[in-house]
Amino acid sequence: MKGNINLSLLMENSMEFEKLYKKLEETDISDFYHVDTDFMLEIIKMGTADIPDCLRIYSTISQWFGNSLRSGVWTYYEIADMQDLQLTAQYLSRCSWKELHHMFCLGKHDYQSPQFIGNFNYPQKWIDESESIDKWIWNNEKKLVEWQREFLLIYRDEVCSLKRL
Repeated sequence: MKGNINLSLLMENSMEFEKLYKKLEETDISDFYHVDTDFMLEIIKMGTADIPDCLRIYSTISQWFGNSLRSGVWTYYEIADMQDLQLTAQYLSRCSWKELHHMFCLGKHDYQSPQFIGNFNYPQKWIDESESIDKWIWNNEKKLVEWQREFLLIYRDEVCSLKRL
């Protein structure tokens, strides 16, 4: 029964993703954040077990970017899933925008180590690195938004084919 529910959810998500891609095509880049939010909501609805790698990578970058703008990138690394960070770093290592890969990996530290739980006494080097990442994100915001949009378009067929799983 559970398998049927997941297949049904994937089919529903696929239809929603098709609508979101239409919205993406019709939305000016300056309003991309609306589409990003909608994509993220659909990804969250899928549940972590059902997310293909391309959406996991997209979600990771979107959260990394968003946390930086809202409260500082260290707040993302602090709670991020290490497997998602590794997957995204591997993808970005093959990406033509090498600086994005470098900046993303710069903040990957073991924030979840037991020695930091409850006291948040992170090394100053980590804090300094996160501040430089935040500054870089701020200075490259437009290019990051364009990268996210392009990423979604590259994986359109894969995302919209989820109903055939």
